Amino acid sequence: KLTSLTLAGNYISGNIPQGIGNLVNLHFLSLFEMMLTGSIPDSIGKLSKLQRVLLHTNNISGIIPSSIRNITQLGILDLADNNLEGGIPVSLGDCENLQGLNLSNNQLSGAIPRQLVDLFSLLFLYLDYNHLTGPLPLQVGNLKNIEVLSISGNKLSGEIPSTLGDCLVLEFLYMDANLFQGTIPSSFTQLKGIQVLSLSHNNLSGHIPRFLGKFPFIQNLNLSYNMFEDEVPNEGVFLNVSAFSIVGNNK
Repeated sequence: KLTSLTLAGNYISGNIPQGIGNLVNLHFLSLFEMMLTGSIPDSIGKLSKLQRVLLHTNNISGIIPSSIRNITQLGILDLADNNLEGGIPVSLGDCENLQGLNLSNNQLSGAIPRQLVDLFSLLFLYLDYNHLTGPLPLQVGNLKNIEVLSISGNKLSGEIPSTLGDCLVLEFLYMDANLFQGTIPSSFTQLKGIQVLSLSHNNLSGHIPRFLGKFPFIQNLNLSYNMFEDEVPNEGVFLNVSAFSIVGNNK
């Protein structure tokens, strides 16, 4: 019974064969940093015991198969640094044990599915540097265990949902290089554990909230290249030149 397949870092090219679906006892699939091309076979959905799938840093293209919903024990799915396209499948919302999802640096488009940010189990979610559009769903507040949320480098728009303040254990929030507008929600006062807050290169406006200076653990606050207008508060992180950036605003 093969439970682990690890070929990572080898100069192996070609497609992932459909026959991989026959390895029904596989718990761990590690094929990252290779030269794989083609698409992820639908048959991967037959591997219901899989807990970790690491396919990052290849040249895999095509869509993320919706059959992934059948891998109900999946804990980590890393597909970053490929050429995947199409939308983020709604079916990922069926992977109720998913703790880490990395889809960054692909060609994914469309909206962030509400079902994805309904996943209570998620600790890490990386969707940065794709072509995602539309708002950040209000349901993002259901990510009660999320520690890292990275959605930078997309074309996401609308206001930052106030529900994001319900993600009480959030430590790293990257939302830069999008089209977000409006103000920084007052609900962010609840993000007491935040270490990095990056909101640069958006269309945010209004005043810079004083409460941002009161975060005890913040190491980096980037508000550059927005449309904030008034004075910078003079406390906490705002006094640390290396930790705070406000260039390119209207003030």
